[in-house]
Amino acid sequence: MPAQPASRVPDEAQQPPDEPLWCKHCDTDQHLSVDSIQSHYPPLPNVVDVTYECNACRYSYEHTASIQRVALVLNRPGVTPGVLQFGGQFLHCGEPMKTQSHELRRIQCLLALGPRPSEQLYETCINTRILGCNCGFRMEIPD
Repeated sequence: MPAQPASRVPDEAQQPPDEPLWCKHCDTDQHLSVDSIQSHYPPLPNVVDVTYECNACRYSYEHTASIQRVALVLNRPGVTPGVLQFGGQFLHCGEPMKTQSHELRRIQCLLALGPRPSEQLYETCINTRILGCNCGFRMEIPD
């Protein structure tokens, strides 16, 4: 009789592959900037879903990686350009951006729908937040 049931799968087999953050087009990680870090689902220890871009060729990537692999890119010396989304926070200049105000934006569009198209004006309203950084950078996101 075996010591372990045949249906038992070791925990390591359930872990997603731990790929490095790498630009396949440029064949380097030297020009990468991380855009987004989100919780992985289903939750796994030390694993996140990461989105990043190569600043040299402008290719974008998204995959699951260990926090150690992401930290190798984030912890490089120098200022990381752009905005990093980390969970529900947006970071700029290495600090969380703060809500400065709320807005209600109206979006309008002329569309011709149906078998006999005649243009009609469609409209929707979206609540937004204006986020600001201490450096003066501001951005507006849906609320």
